[in-house]
Amino acid sequence: MNSRRKGGQAAAAEPADTVAPRPVSFELTRRTLKTSEVVALEIVRDIVAQKMQPGDRLPLESEMLVQYRVSRSSLREALRLLEVQGLIGIRPGPGAGTVVGRVLPGNLSRTLTLHLHMLGANYDELLEAWMETEPVLARLAALNPDRTKVRESLSPFLDEDHSWAVREGLRFHDIVADLAGNRVLALSLRSIGFIVTEQVLTSAERGELEQQIVHDHRELAEAIIAGDPDLSANRMREHIRHAVEDFRAFWPLKVGEKVQWR
Repeated sequence: MNSRRKGGQAAAAEPADTVAPRPVSFELTRRTLKTSEVVALEIVRDIVAQKMQPGDRLPLESEMLVQYRVSRSSLREALRLLEVQGLIGIRPGPGAGTVVGRVLPGNLSRTLTLHLHMLGANYDELLEAWMETEPVLARLAALNPDRTKVRESLSPFLDEDHSWAVREGLRFHDIVADLAGNRVLALSLRSIGFIVTEQVLTSAERGELEQQIVHDHRELAEAIIAGDPDLSANRMREHIRHAVEDFRAFWPLKVGEKVQWR
């Protein structure tokens, strides 16, 4: 016993079966970033620190080369990384330059679809995820303390103008996400909704479903304006269920296919 403590008391060794293996994701986060990735991160940090807005111009390439002290190839790769994510835009021709982009669910969803496809996830799983996540946003929207904003944002969906409600129907979920008041949930969960909208809803014949959508949106708007979180979540779940069941009936073979990148 004393020999084991020689040179200071040593901690007792834990049994081997109590040491859990590190997950693969842990190893992936430990990799060394490429120079272009570090520069991309610095550019985003500068955009945030300077409170730049979508459309604002970034410095010229020659200025950024000096500012970030990297090679032209690394800088261009960094800009390309940000452009693919939609965080900046590169304008060619007259008035060429690099401008700040927008943080949009659609940009995140394109990256997400690549991961979902590689994971082997199918459209049925995507629809289930949509059905489970949209009620979260509806609940939070109903709890939004800015009741004036809630009423002003959703009151138009209470009107009887069917044509307007159909035309603006896809925007309804973006409004609810904004009213949820949580930017992390709004961005991440609406990216799921964006994939569904782009690859599922717009590929099916909406026909009679449009009348149901207008009705559901009106009832949802009423519940959220009333500030009832449980009713809002339940109505959102039913609304999504209607759309999901309609799609599964319209295109039964599609639900088993892998989610595609677009």
